Amino acid sequence: MEKYTKILMPAIYIGVIGVMVVSVLLIVNGVKKFIAEEPNYKYTLDDVFQSDISPVVKTENNTIIRPYIDENVKVGKYFYDFESDPTKQEESLIYFENTYMQNKGVDYVNDEDFDVVSVLDGEVIGIEDNEIYGKIVTIKHNDNLKTVYSNVTNVNITVGYKVSQGEIIASSTSSKIDTTNKSLLHFEVYYKENPMDPESLYTLKVNELED
Repeated sequence: MEKYTKILMPAIYIGVIGVMVVSVLLIVNGVKKFIAEEPNYKYTLDDVFQSDISPVVKTENNTIIRPYIDENVKVGKYFYDFESDPTKQEESLIYFENTYMQNKGVDYVNDEDFDVVSVLDGEVIGIEDNEIYGKIVTIKHNDNLKTVYSNVTNVNITVGYKVSQGEIIASSTSSKIDTTNKSLLHFEVYYKENPMDPESLYTLKVNELED
């Protein structure tokens, strides 16, 4: 009996150690998998991880969309391009209170108010009131890219809010600058703090803006 005990006890110890090693490996593998997946998922309000929620598309891979979804919206005034011909430049000037201003964005107009949406995922970094452009919402998409939505109303987000691409953030409204159209959105895009023509960006991906 003593002979079998001497053989059996080491076998048991080896078996227990083997089970422990396998368990540790499984736990480590599970943690690695969780860490790899975690950035692509959202959490509930009580921080419970939900694997059945659709992955959040990373901004770097997003295609830039227009700041509206209504097909009736059209361009009222284009971006002022220093390299364009004088005629186009003249058409891109904003006239307000006996003063001409170069349009740093694009004015989108419609016969009625329309929903304004975020062109990319981002964080709301500013909401302010302006004497000329009314309510202004600024969204930061990454360290180099931000968008500005002016002359809006019914703003339903707050500073610090993480907005998703295509999410409705406000609606257009009447403009002090352009009284010929019932409703207007003044939209600006800044890349590395330099204004860009929004009409040149749609269908582009964020990583295509890199130098």
